[in-house]
Amino acid sequence: MTIFQIPGLILWLVVVPFCMGLLFMPLFAEHLRRPGAAFVSGYILFFTLLELVGIPVVLFHIYHGLTIFIRWFVPVVSVLSIAGVGVALWEKKNGRGLSFEGARRLVESSTEEKIVMVLFFILIGFQLYMSFTRASFDGDDAYYGVQALIAQQVDTLYRVNPYTGRSAPLDVRHALALFPVWEAFLGRMCGIHATIISHSVVPLILIPLTYVLYFQIGKALFGGKKGQLPMFMVLIALWQIFGNISIYTTETFFLTRTWQGKSFAGNFVIPAVLWIFLSLFTSYKKVDEDVLYAPKGMKNLGRWAERPQPENAHMGKKGLWLLLACLNLAGGASSSLAILLSCMMTMGFGFLFAVRERKFGIFIKAGFTCVPGGVYVLLYLALTHGIFVP
Repeated sequence: MTIFQIPGLILWLVVVPFCMGLLFMPLFAEHLRRPGAAFVSGYILFFTLLELVGIPVVLFHIYHGLTIFIRWFVPVVSVLSIAGVGVALWEKKNGRGLSFEGARRLVESSTEEKIVMVLFFILIGFQLYMSFTRASFDGDDAYYGVQALIAQQVDTLYRVNPYTGRSAPLDVRHALALFPVWEAFLGRMCGIHATIISHSVVPLILIPLTYVLYFQIGKALFGGKKGQLPMFMVLIALWQIFGNISIYTTETFFLTRTWQGKSFAGNFVIPAVLWIFLSLFTSYKKVDEDVLYAPKGMKNLGRWAERPQPENAHMGKKGLWLLLACLNLAGGASSSLAILLSCMMTMGFGFLFAVRERKFGIFIKAGFTCVPGGVYVLLYLALTHGIFVP
């Protein structure tokens, strides 16, 4: 990898997902219109499109699969990225652009909070350094890593046995999980060996992306108590470093198997479901730094002020439901099991949300967001049981 390939990595790993995430910003409430939320939303949409475009190519094209995938995928994400920039400019013109309140709060925060945030960034830097310079080898690399390499060099998707290098029937067990195809795509677009992409490049983006997601979760959890957010992030970073108590924990996968879909499922897809529902559960709207509107039925809670909520207090629900529907398909890029888990969590949290708001329609909405995941599961069952043979 040379310095001339770095701009391509920045384009496909940072710029394009972020610009696509801007498409969701007009659909979000004001407190969610932040760069971090746009970045996380963009990656969810990116992997949704990866599945929508990639699955037909995998099923119906034996030869030149990666080339055909790129031929369709690049124009789609390019158009959506440009559209995202256009939407952001239009929103800014109308006074509803991205808010950089988080950066302002960091500048205006106390000395103690700044010290804690510096400690957090040191921990992140240490994790990135160790991931890049001490990349570990795992037995699953013989399958997942080699599938990405085969896609890049042989130009076929899930049609070669990675253990023998010989042609084989479609691997129906893994054919719908396109995480190796994403890594092969990055390798082809940036001119970098797929193994280098997997072991050296992908951790440099997925580790910060995961912490951006946890930052959004922290903001939803602590509400107006922003001073506790830095400590929360430090605790999460320490938890990840010292969570290697067995080879099966999500923390172990996070730092030693970052490039595998199973790691992405446990460290991004599942927490993303939590973030979306935490945002949905938040039925109050923050007016300023100190005044919050109380949810229905909550009285005399100190800083909570029960009063008629503004008309846009529930704004942003549609955008979150749409994002959840995308997530329930995007998770399939990492693992077929991730789809099942995210849909189960969606229905469980949807039931709790419906009971809390006394609105059965919320449970129906949760069910509709599982439709893309349900179609994915039915296709997987049809493939694995021989009902559908491509």
